[in-house]
Amino acid sequence: MRRVSVSLLAAIAAMGAVSVMANPVPSKTEYNAVDVSSQNSPSATSSGDCKVQPTPFVIPSLQKWDGGKGEWKISKSTRLVIDPKYAKGISLDSEHSVMVNPSTLQDYAATFKAEIKEVTGLDITVVVDSKSKKDDIFLTLGADAKDSTLNQEGYLLDIGKKGVTIQAVTSRGAFWGTRTLLQMLILADDNDFALPQGSARDYPNYNERMTMHDIARKPVPLSDIKEYVTMTSFFKYNTQQLHFNDNPGLQTKNLMTDWQTKYSGFRLKSDNEKFAKYANADVSYTKQDMRDYQDFIKTRGVDLIPEIDLPAHSLAFTKFHPDWTIQKDTARGDWLDLGNPEVQQFTKDIWAEFAGWFDAKHLSIGADEYDATKGDLARTFVNEMHDFIAANFNKTVRMWGSDTQLPGTIKIDNDIQTVHWDWTYSDPIDLIRRGHKVTNLNAPDCYLVPRSQSYEDFIDEQK
Repeated sequence: MRRVSVSLLAAIAAMGAVSVMANPVPSKTEYNAVDVSSQNSPSATSSGDCKVQPTPFVIPSLQKWDGGKGEWKISKSTRLVIDPKYAKGISLDSEHSVMVNPSTLQDYAATFKAEIKEVTGLDITVVVDSKSKKDDIFLTLGADAKDSTLNQEGYLLDIGKKGVTIQAVTSRGAFWGTRTLLQMLILADDNDFALPQGSARDYPNYNERMTMHDIARKPVPLSDIKEYVTMTSFFKYNTQQLHFNDNPGLQTKNLMTDWQTKYSGFRLKSDNEKFAKYANADVSYTKQDMRDYQDFIKTRGVDLIPEIDLPAHSLAFTKFHPDWTIQKDTARGDWLDLGNPEVQQFTKDIWAEFAGWFDAKHLSIGADEYDATKGDLARTFVNEMHDFIAANFNKTVRMWGSDTQLPGTIKIDNDIQTVHWDWTYSDPIDLIRRGHKVTNLNAPDCYLVPRSQSYEDFIDEQK
């Protein structure tokens, strides 16, 4: 195999390790009809002819494949051709992204060109042209946006004698088609990169496919995060949440008198002296770092959700302001006192400083694992932050599922999107019934924590 990047090598390894995850999740109406015993077998083709090409192995697995009877081979004469009608994107691209100014077909083509060279050694040409040749890969849009089975990120892939065509509803959908093609090329290394002829109709079962990366408790260089997001994009994850501040779990002050000496992380480094002191000396990211990173992940089909987790998990701030903590020995040192006017202003000021760094239309305020005796105070905080961020930045607020452990009479605004992580802290079914949008990151199934006693550090294939 040719020398490829660390992220692609990791992705190749994962294709063998988590193959069970490739099978599409059936819809509610299909569930009872699923034959579990056959889920790892290639899906059926449209013909009974045994000579037709079997379903290619990719992750996630293709929703539908109609096999042809020959092969198509990439070559030195292959071009990556972009339909001029859609080269600069369409309005649907913005409507179906939580990032402003999402990438276009041209942007995605540049990424794909570099990856093709990395995998095959071929330095193919990218052109904008309405016509393609038999050796070419043609990227276009115009697939039926009203087709509910394609969804906004679905695509049609045709590999035939006349070349390869990827047609999608949105530019990002076309990019997922290139992920399928890239995976096929990687696995065709031993066959001179010859691909089976056939056509695929593929689409995600979930609009949002998110990973959350804790980069606060341990320092993580930005180069490592780029490798990580390249790998998740390879498997068609479209959203990443970065957890910019946190600290190891603390006991209450009376049980941990040295709480101010514990390691904490805040990874955003401002030029503003008011906030610069909070940034870590070991690893932190400037505004330009975040600009470059967002430009990078956009061309890999990924949206970034920034998270500053308040009012708990806030040791990075309370170690500078111990008077901002709840003034009782049975409180934790990383809990900000939401009854303190200075704290109330700080929670708004910190977003006023950093919200503009990010292109996301959504951001996360955290809001989990706070003092359960201050439920209504925490609920008021969440609602006030929602109003402040909506009014000043026109962004949607997300929070960790917390309401079960923050009892109170104040209703949390339905416009706040909840990320469910633990049934102890929130009931996602109840949240949906009450009108909240919910993202599922349920622990322990979706948690990977290296060397943790509470969570696994591997994916359980049986789940």
